[in-house]
Amino acid sequence: MMQISETEAFRACRILFGSDLRLSRDFLLYLQSSGAHSAFRKRAKATHPDSCHNQPLKKHRQIRLFQDLNQAHQLIQNYLRQRDLLTTRSHTGTSSRRSNRGATTGHKHPYPKQPAQGPLPTRPLQFGTYLYYRGMISFNSLIWALNWQRRQRPTAGQIAQRWGWLKEQEVGEILTCRKTGRFGERAEQLGLLSSLQVRAILLHQRSQQSKLGDYFVEQGLLTMREIERLLGELAEHNLKYRHGYPHHYYYHHR
Repeated sequence: MMQISETEAFRACRILFGSDLRLSRDFLLYLQSSGAHSAFRKRAKATHPDSCHNQPLKKHRQIRLFQDLNQAHQLIQNYLRQRDLLTTRSHTGTSSRRSNRGATTGHKHPYPKQPAQGPLPTRPLQFGTYLYYRGMISFNSLIWALNWQRRQRPTAGQIAQRWGWLKEQEVGEILTCRKTGRFGERAEQLGLLSSLQVRAILLHQRSQQSKLGDYFVEQGLLTMREIERLLGELAEHNLKYRHGYPHHYYYHHR
């Protein structure tokens, strides 16, 4: 499979989700195949050439837009498969090498601690993102850790559907909306979930997964003492920038 760059993925996302979407590495990190497909279906209805069969000029333009949309959708799906495949292979390979060397030998993480460019964002952050912006872990390490954690839990949308709080169409609306924030925040802003419902979903998710800090300790990137210190610093950061983020729910997220 040809390697797809972040620049290509960003360009495809603008076609799928709209040019006014606030793109970032965080967006590509958390984007799921179902969210990209929901956005594609929504925009496909608006750009399908059959909607203007009696208007030749407009139809010609729609054909071009629809082709671009299809290509963008395919590229994003390939990018997500590439991202997840790289994460799985790298994590499996690292675990195997570590096991072969024995528990007494030191573990060298295959990616160095590359600090993020620029200062900390002036908004509340989750623990893994905070570590990345502090320069404690590389972006690749963050992807590994989040995928390791994600595999152990159902998504917020799946939980909300299972509990009868959201329908599939509403989950798609949340995934493709242009508001900022994570799934629960966007669901609140759209009025589809209450803050209590979001908190209940997140608490259930956490009960289904290991703590993110455990991954970094296991990989030898941080000690438990460093984890506890950084959690305290993260709480101070999030409290400092909580204004404008009502009902934020991850000040002490691990």
